Amino acid sequence: MTTGGDPFERHGIDHLSPSSLRLWREAPAVWIGKYLLRAPDESGPGAWRGQAVEAGVDRLLYECDDTVATNAMRAKWNELAQGLIDPDVEKEQDALDAFLDQAKRAFAGMPVPLQRQAKVELQLPGISVPLLGYADWRWADKGTDLKTTWRVPSTPDPAHVEQVACYSMFHGVPYSLTYVSNRKWIRYEIIHEVATDAWDRVIETAHAVRSFLAHVDGAHDALSMFAPDYTSFYFRPPMIEAVKAAKAVRVLAPKVALSGDAP
Repeated sequence: MTTGGDPFERHGIDHLSPSSLRLWREAPAVWIGKYLLRAPDESGPGAWRGQAVEAGVDRLLYECDDTVATNAMRAKWNELAQGLIDPDVEKEQDALDAFLDQAKRAFAGMPVPLQRQAKVELQLPGISVPLLGYADWRWADKGTDLKTTWRVPSTPDPAHVEQVACYSMFHGVPYSLTYVSNRKWIRYEIIHEVATDAWDRVIETAHAVRSFLAHVDGAHDALSMFAPDYTSFYFRPPMIEAVKAAKAVRVLAPKVALSGDAP
């Protein structure tokens, strides 16, 4: 059963983002947990590494020396990791300097950006809520987004292309994707035709979300349509707990009387 009105307003969703659209496609149960259940969705060491390296690159782009950049990276890591120690955390922490060294090579010689974390706000056709995002760095004639990864991809991730296509659409300049690992780096320039196709996929996904929301009453109804893979890296322990608890709340079928049972 559904009710009328705008689906986004009815479910309390006031904006979309490139990352939320990717989450919807790749892990819909996590999307439901995050945006309909409002369950905690903590980030992990891989995300902390990305934010920490970005903090170091920020200092380099704004003409600070290597020591300042390294200190900024480590301060950001410490803020996010909060002293947590486990094998995954130690692996990421031990590789931070190598990631930043490759990032230095990737951004060597670049001028000071006009903007960092430049806000993007777009209205998608037929969608009542805006799409919001924040572009890492923008210059007068271009922009780029940093992605840290253990394995540099041979082609750019389509979801990342969709992300920077949104930035290009808003700022009116081409964007690239700068991938940095602990061993190498590569930059992919996203040409206009590729960005246009990616923008179309963003609109298509947003309409899929809208249609889904129009057909569900709430988080429990929505989750009943999915059998989640709890081993997915999208699932962190608090989200697993919240989704499992929500799925456990269900209406039991009436007991069928068997022949010979007492009335």
